[in-house]
Amino acid sequence: MGMGGVQRTAKFTKYLSQFGWQPHVLTVNPTIYLANDELLLHEVENSGVIIHRTGEKTGNNGSSKVVKFKKDSNRKFLSNLSQTFLIPDSKILWKNKAIALAEKIINENGIDLIYSTAPPYTDFLVAVHLKEKYGIPVVLDYRDSWIDCPNNYYPTPLHKKRHMSLEKSVLQHAESIVTINSRIKELIIERYPFVKEELIKIIPHGFDPEDFQNLSVDPIKKNKFTITYSGSFLNYYTPKYFLDALKIIFDMNPGLKENIEALFVGYFPEEYKNYASQIGVYNNLNFIGYVDHKTSIQYLLAAHVLWMMINRTEKSDLHSTGKLYEYFGARKPVIACVPEGVARETLNSYGAVKITEPDDASAIADAILDYYQLYQNKSLPIPDENVISKYDRKKLTGELAAIFDNVLMYNKNIQSKVEAVR
Repeated sequence: MGMGGVQRTAKFTKYLSQFGWQPHVLTVNPTIYLANDELLLHEVENSGVIIHRTGEKTGNNGSSKVVKFKKDSNRKFLSNLSQTFLIPDSKILWKNKAIALAEKIINENGIDLIYSTAPPYTDFLVAVHLKEKYGIPVVLDYRDSWIDCPNNYYPTPLHKKRHMSLEKSVLQHAESIVTINSRIKELIIERYPFVKEELIKIIPHGFDPEDFQNLSVDPIKKNKFTITYSGSFLNYYTPKYFLDALKIIFDMNPGLKENIEALFVGYFPEEYKNYASQIGVYNNLNFIGYVDHKTSIQYLLAAHVLWMMINRTEKSDLHSTGKLYEYFGARKPVIACVPEGVARETLNSYGAVKITEPDDASAIADAILDYYQLYQNKSLPIPDENVISKYDRKKLTGELAAIFDNVLMYNKNIQSKVEAVR
């Protein structure tokens, strides 16, 4: 599968063998998804990762089928419908198949530790089942909050209560917990006081320096100031206010229409293309569509400035999108339209960023014009290398491997004490 959510786990598995761990990945056969990325799959396979898939082998050469929605609201409706009837998520239908194959993997390979990443939260349930049966230690990785994830839908209080009951049970079985930021850690401790602070480690998202090496950067209209967005507009993420900002700029100075281009790499809904036409900025937009990860990085490197946004929701303070760190790896100036929260705190340290509220078109227009002026003067800002280096995927994998080592050592010490008592 493609898109930003897969990068974290794919890169961890790629580098774990360099820290003394052999990953066995338990997953599904290629399935229907919003995007696929065969190059990323080959990268993982070539690093020596062993992949085990549930279900019969298919003849589609490892590619997931791509599904598209004319409106993201249609996709969201189906997601909410699924969450109404399937708890904790639609992957609960995969649980039994996963357990059956996992038991085979454990029996044949002598697995030392189970690493489970979510969402989907069914992954945590699979891990706990295996822990109870085999006594293998479990490390849980929260790529998003469980209860507080803005994408979650609870049609009744009973639904939310059931999720909390499942999460509590899962946490009681974990030897260690990893989260992507401090806010998710705080929420877990607030909700479940039995979870000790030292049990939870923070490993943020990151970027893989190898992805940025030896790339030929294709020129993209070098005579134009190019602002690039990499990602897809899902879960009510919207380019509307950015498009409104372009309209403000062109209304004030029509001549800039010849000098500014916004480039979008990823899924861009038709409804917003229509909106861009209505307000007269369509001709200044370049829609690339979804591309593999390596090609998307080429577009980042070819841009003058990168744009990102996080939509304002009740829990937007805990969200830190993975694309932020890819932007760091590209070492480009950033326009960040984000609310207060962990993403804004991280961006403040980057050193080459202009931050606005996500729905303030006037402020976005000012940020674009400020960068345009700096571009013309050949004085665009340079980010802080010390900050960028903290998000190297290989270094972050080393931190994860250290957690694995400590869990395994602690588990062996406990077993030795039990044997001594016997």
